[in-house]
Amino acid sequence: MFPLFVVGLASSFCLIGAASSVVTVTVGLNPGASAIIPQTNELVVVNDQSSDASVIDPIAHAVSTVHAGLNPAAVAVNPQTGYAYITNSNDNTVSVIYGYGEGKKRKVVPVGEGPISVAINPKTNRIYVADIMGDSVTAIDGNTNETTDIPVGARPRGIAVNAITNRVYVANIWTGTVSVIDGSANTVIATIPVGQLPYSVAVNQSTNKVYVANATEQVTQPGTVTVIDGATHKTASVVAGIQPAFVAVNTTTNRIYVLGAQANGDVTVIDGATGDTTHVAIPYGPWGFALLNSVAINEVTNRIYVTDGMSSNLLVIDGATNQVSLRPVGAYPSFVTVNPANNRVYVSNSGDATVDVLDEN
Repeated sequence: MFPLFVVGLASSFCLIGAASSVVTVTVGLNPGASAIIPQTNELVVVNDQSSDASVIDPIAHAVSTVHAGLNPAAVAVNPQTGYAYITNSNDNTVSVIYGYGEGKKRKVVPVGEGPISVAINPKTNRIYVADIMGDSVTAIDGNTNETTDIPVGARPRGIAVNAITNRVYVANIWTGTVSVIDGSANTVIATIPVGQLPYSVAVNQSTNKVYVANATEQVTQPGTVTVIDGATHKTASVVAGIQPAFVAVNTTTNRIYVLGAQANGDVTVIDGATGDTTHVAIPYGPWGFALLNSVAINEVTNRIYVTDGMSSNLLVIDGATNQVSLRPVGAYPSFVTVNPANNRVYVSNSGDATVDVLDEN
């Protein structure tokens, strides 16, 4: 293991700012994860309780409803093909929808038990699904929809792809490991010990570094992020906030943003070049605590968007200053997605079955 990285000074926040316009769109019940179809700039958002997906038009904000499987949990879009892949956590399938150029089409692909998350390699047109109850990853050939079952560690949840190296990284919660899959052979080539309860994983393709948020059982103590060198599989450990659970990378600035999932959690910013960290204080909502549950980055504007499920605000971090501003949104925001092509931000509000479309121009 490499030495522990240095922790820097805490940063300040200010409660200012607003999007230039907001449109609220009614969708299905308990909306969550979402993704952009770049060919059309449509948003696909999965609705857990109504077991469907809402596709939002970028111009009129009209909604098309597409049937999915039971309790859809995640969605990812192949930016090369325009196909969206929805993991249906309670019927062990992936719904494939396609709307670009020929209307909404749907296919169903059987996968392993408890598909919970999904990542895509657009270069190879392969889709990787973490099957949390099956202790496996299902690799889907995007051309044929044929599948390959890949055994990994116990309770895989987080999954990310480095399209340049054709490696897939899977965080196994119960075994405290990351499985490294060779995308050419669809086999595990390494199992890397990380911290306790690795929950999510993100890749910086520019530096070939992998970041794993270890949620840890010690919720009263700071958790860690494990940094994996994609070339050597050597690891380093970075001290983060309380129970780090979600992680995202700004490849332009080489900054990594880690959300603490506990009620008194904050956002840890890691300098990818030096390993130094800064903690961004989070203003609490009306309940007196926060529930940080998703993060998205606009690399063009260097803004980082964080949802707090216990407020009716979207937190916006200025990547240059680490100052925080607020955007009013709906009840209990659960997920945020950014479209850098038009500088729009989409917030799923689980409490009132809506998506807020924020025009940040």
